[in-house]
Amino acid sequence: AADRGLSVIVAEKDADFGGTTAWSGGWIYAPCNLLARRAGIVEDTSLPRTYLRHVLGAHFDAARVEAFLEAAPRMVEFFHEHTALRFDLGSTIPDTYSSVEGAGRGGRSVIALPCDGRILGPLLARLRRPLRETTFLGLTIQAGPDLRAFMNVTRSPRALAWVARRVGRHLLDLALHGRALQLRNGSALVARLLRAAADRNVDLRASSPVVRLVQREGRVRGAVLATPE
Repeated sequence: AADRGLSVIVAEKDADFGGTTAWSGGWIYAPCNLLARRAGIVEDTSLPRTYLRHVLGAHFDAARVEAFLEAAPRMVEFFHEHTALRFDLGSTIPDTYSSVEGAGRGGRSVIALPCDGRILGPLLARLRRPLRETTFLGLTIQAGPDLRAFMNVTRSPRALAWVARRVGRHLLDLALHGRALQLRNGSALVARLLRAAADRNVDLRASSPVVRLVQREGRVRGAVLATPE
């Protein structure tokens, strides 16, 4: 909406932005996306449609699935080509239920590219911190080459060098900034979304829960927020 010139407010009830997304792996299921096509992974929508039909079973809603399969690739292309939210392709990440008919072997999922938290400027203070339980001393580790390096740190000089750089930079960031700045997974996704929103002058309001909706003629026309004093 902001990209098309509308005035937009994002109201977050918590003090920080990100919710459980900032704590998640950050993978987005988007079959037939732009990055997959560029990598030579070209498939008809009938395959992910078949996969979803088998996985969803009685919950399969044909209209919603068709809308998803049509819109998801457009979403990836819009953000990747026109905003600070850039993606990496899970070219070797298979569908979760890989034995189901129509399952893909890779290319249907994307993840936000890692980023330096300093791209957020003052907004960094409002980015939700990662969970201690899913990090290494607060350092987020991403599936793929990053995780392989940490798993092989005692067996490979190259992995040791990778991990040493990551951990060394992390300790420096903790000393200078008091938090991790090498953002990956869901944290990178939220950070890049915040940057994209700020670039379009979206009014980002934390600690602003909705008190009630304003309705007229059976439609929601606005919202009343409880804002910080």
